[in-house]
Amino acid sequence: MDKADSISTARQNLSDYLRLNSLRNTQERNLLLDAIYSTDTAVSAEELSRQMSKESRTRISRATVYNNLKLFEDAGLVRKVFLDDRVLFERTDRSKGVIRLVCGSCGKTTEMNNDKVRRQIMEMRTRRFNSTSWVLTVYGMCSKCASDLRKKQSKLNKIHKDKK
Repeated sequence: MDKADSISTARQNLSDYLRLNSLRNTQERNLLLDAIYSTDTAVSAEELSRQMSKESRTRISRATVYNNLKLFEDAGLVRKVFLDDRVLFERTDRSKGVIRLVCGSCGKTTEMNNDKVRRQIMEMRTRRFNSTSWVLTVYGMCSKCASDLRKKQSKLNKIHKDKK
């Protein structure tokens, strides 16, 4: 499913949810939903608020962003992601789930695709629980940070050796 189809499906799901709950379908809600579904990464409410202020002709307050993120979460359109001390939001159209690699040193987050892991997670049977989506977060160190660490350790070893 490409981004345009994903956004169209999300808009239809939002419209259905709003109608069922007797809520208005506003331009701000649709613009915010488009912004979330146009990005491939999880974003914070503050980042969305800044992005919406820059890109849209309609000013969207931070309170509107927070309120609509809660509404989108209730509608099953976004999910909260907790990374370190940050709360981020991401779209939930990824029916296969998300495998995320997080560098503990620089904080860089990368998503990976591993069909074997996906199959194993989907085949898991849990008593009294039906999963609707999943996120697997693996913490470690990215190759750049690992290389920088090796260089620092090498320098320290050389200095230590020269002192002997």
